[in-house]
Amino acid sequence: MYTRRRLLSVHVFSPIIAALLTSACVPYIPPPALTVPAGEQEVPVVLAVGPIDTTKVTHDGAPASEFVEGTIQETIKNTLSRTQIFKDVAVLKLPAQAGKALDAEQVLAAARAQKADLLLVGEVKEFEADVPVWLFGSRYDVALRFQAQLYNVHTGGLIWKKTEKVTVARDGSGIKRQESLDAIVRYVVVPSVTAGILPPLVEHLQTEYLASLKSPGKGRVTAEASTVFGGAELAKIDAELAPPASKVAPKDHAYAVIIGIEDYRDLPKVDYAKRDAEMVKQYLIKALGYREQNIVMMLNDNATRSRLKARLEKWIPKQVAEHPNSEVFVYYGGHGAPDPNTNQAFLVPYDGDPAFLEETGYSLKELYKALGDLPATQVTVVMDSCFSGSGGRSVIAKGTRPMLIKVENPLLAAQNVVVLSAAAGNQISSAFPEKRHGLFTYYFLKGLQGEADFNKDGGVDVEELYSYIKPQVELAARRMNAEQSPQLLPGMDLLGDRAKLRLIDLQR
Repeated sequence: MYTRRRLLSVHVFSPIIAALLTSACVPYIPPPALTVPAGEQEVPVVLAVGPIDTTKVTHDGAPASEFVEGTIQETIKNTLSRTQIFKDVAVLKLPAQAGKALDAEQVLAAARAQKADLLLVGEVKEFEADVPVWLFGSRYDVALRFQAQLYNVHTGGLIWKKTEKVTVARDGSGIKRQESLDAIVRYVVVPSVTAGILPPLVEHLQTEYLASLKSPGKGRVTAEASTVFGGAELAKIDAELAPPASKVAPKDHAYAVIIGIEDYRDLPKVDYAKRDAEMVKQYLIKALGYREQNIVMMLNDNATRSRLKARLEKWIPKQVAEHPNSEVFVYYGGHGAPDPNTNQAFLVPYDGDPAFLEETGYSLKELYKALGDLPATQVTVVMDSCFSGSGGRSVIAKGTRPMLIKVENPLLAAQNVVVLSAAAGNQISSAFPEKRHGLFTYYFLKGLQGEADFNKDGGVDVEELYSYIKPQVELAARRMNAEQSPQLLPGMDLLGDRAKLRLIDLQR
């Protein structure tokens, strides 16, 4: 039995059940005293108790009891309801599927339909029962191992799991074999298992919820960063920004490198950079025809300087050399930095140091040269970063003043490269807290959704996309008391035919 501070004892056995068992000639078996933390903090969520896989609950080749799943569900529901910690606890109502097993998405959809925030499911991993051969004078030994898994209904993410095993031995004298086994499983084994599962579950949720309420900016967890809470708003935003239906056919020789560095080793966090990168990848796969196996994504500590150079200067050139008619896409979301000694702009990898950019950074000059040398037919670079050192998605060596960096490069006049960047050289690239993305990346994706299809021909080209992004970002930035003007490189005057390069064909 679990014991913790401030425990609330919740008995899952009632005198009514005891009386029923007695009248049925089943000996009264005292239930375990199931206790859960009675914390002062309620958790205002709806928890649904979903399917319990009981396929392993068999005896002599037949199901030991057809009521095991319902017994576990009701025990969990009744116990958690009595704690009065949650807004509501309910058994999930699932659509009938004659002869068909429900898949995970169907279960999550059912949970959403019931307005649930969290979904608890489980599986009986092991079941063993040594039951009497004769009707009288034998002992029952029953062992059950159960795993519970808790999911965030809004995001579909697994947020907690625990496995518990109990072994129960009882005298079955005078009781018919199957009746006694059912009684022991229902009224002793299942409550004993839940007594080990539910207290740490409740304690985990209370702890996470209290952490989510604390103010940001002091090293504490915020609701939007929690895997348990805040998911409803994130799910709504993700649905709004979902990749559009596209007529673009899969491309066998389209290659991409996506870099999103949100949590640096030694530098301030870049808000939403990881979400930006993950959503860009979805667009490439679902709307722009890129095959997942041809996409390299580097997040946080995977995006070191050595790995950036390896992927951008070795991996991509190798793919394109083998297939000269290739298409290349590079996305970078993270810090940029200026070098005051050389007036050069640098991407800052996970392990970068703005005081030693030549040694730890990756210069735009190197990047543009590597991409400009590619024989690919099309190279698109999207950078949600800035290089002024004034804040936002830029950093600068301590004691150095922010400065104007000229990010244009003559190599961009090459006939295959287009660069969309988040801000001018003296500006910052802002986050968009309302939408949980970088401001520039958010409108880049909205443009591809079809907002940039100004001529209503069912597609979006480079000129349309830039013409949409620039005023949208400028207006949103001004509302946040900032100046941010996205840049198109090498510039419309040098872009030529690339201005009409079609990026997406939408299904209307």
